[in-house]
Amino acid sequence: MFRKLLRLRKKALSFLSIVIGNGEDSFFWCDPLTLFGSLIVYLGPNGPSRLGVPIDALVSDLITSEGWNLPPAKMESQMDLYAYISQISPSSSSDRAVWKIDGKAQISFSSKRVWNSIRPQNQEVAWFSSVWHKAAIPKHAITTWLFSLNRNPTVDRLFSWGLDVDTTCLLCGLQDESRDHLFFECSFSAEIWNLVTSYLHLNMVPTTWSPSLVWIGTVASPKALSCSETGMAGDNL
Repeated sequence: MFRKLLRLRKKALSFLSIVIGNGEDSFFWCDPLTLFGSLIVYLGPNGPSRLGVPIDALVSDLITSEGWNLPPAKMESQMDLYAYISQISPSSSSDRAVWKIDGKAQISFSSKRVWNSIRPQNQEVAWFSSVWHKAAIPKHAITTWLFSLNRNPTVDRLFSWGLDVDTTCLLCGLQDESRDHLFFECSFSAEIWNLVTSYLHLNMVPTTWSPSLVWIGTVASPKALSCSETGMAGDNL
């Protein structure tokens, strides 16, 4: 586990920034002092020899009472670096590390904000609130999520993976088993759905997968639920 964490150093380094004070606690080449990240990466392994600054130099080695003491720039990348460094004003305070996300300093570390920053961002699907909500049982929510993406190992998927399986639906024995068939197209499932929707007094219920998820999001409100409960209570009386 520790080795896996060490492999994430480069990714974590993109969130770390050093605020320069007296420069005694920061290495000029290795620490992320500027928006260019680690200077040994930005200027390359030949950077120390070209710039004339030793690889083990501290930032304090390049600071005098009058400000920065840097060798003359010889390359455009060095000039860009100097232009940025010239805006940093050293002080008598100690250097400090700052955790930044999207360029904004964070008061505390948040794994949620870091994950949202590094993960691929996709457009929110219409059925999001129907699957992921506070009242959801995690096991059920994950199963629903997998079915929504058609990732559960139904027989048709097992067959597509090269497994020698009978693709016929075990419930009706008439058609091949798939996600859509199990929930809506199977005669056994259709009978169950008709009984449930009739008992709950629900009309115009979609009988295909994607429209049904969108429909659930429109009816799963406190008002709709209270009406359903009232109707069921009246039937019981």
